[in-house]
Amino acid sequence: MARGKRWTEAEIKLLKKMVDEGKSESEIFKSGKFPNRTFMSIRHAVERLPFGHQKKKSNGAQIREAEIVGLETIVARYVDAFNKICDLKEYDKTDLERFRIIFQAAWKYRELFREYEKLEDLEARVESLEKLLAEIKEQRSKAAV
Repeated sequence: MARGKRWTEAEIKLLKKMVDEGKSESEIFKSGKFPNRTFMSIRHAVERLPFGHQKKKSNGAQIREAEIVGLETIVARYVDAFNKICDLKEYDKTDLERFRIIFQAAWKYRELFREYEKLEDLEARVESLEKLLAEIKEQRSKAAV
């Protein structure tokens, strides 16, 4: 397998920037910013980038609309995750990281749900005020006639 010339620091920095901007290997190649590089050399260089700069591969799954659930549901899910941890006889770093993420997300959700409830309350109050304002305008227009 033939090997080309080494990538310079400037090339790697530019490649990282373009990948971070969401550019595909094909877009990077077509940009002309790496005139002495083949498509395959760009693809391999992207694969060798440090974790966090690599282009994420899509498994085709679509993100669906989020379901907003109450705090009781979140607590139930939290307790379920906690029970699963307690039931494990063995676990590895991946399991621990997964559970840490679940607990962090549950904690953050609590805060976000409270803000959501405040916004719902605020929207209801604004709607009520808009109705009241419409009634006042209607009364004034009748009184003016």
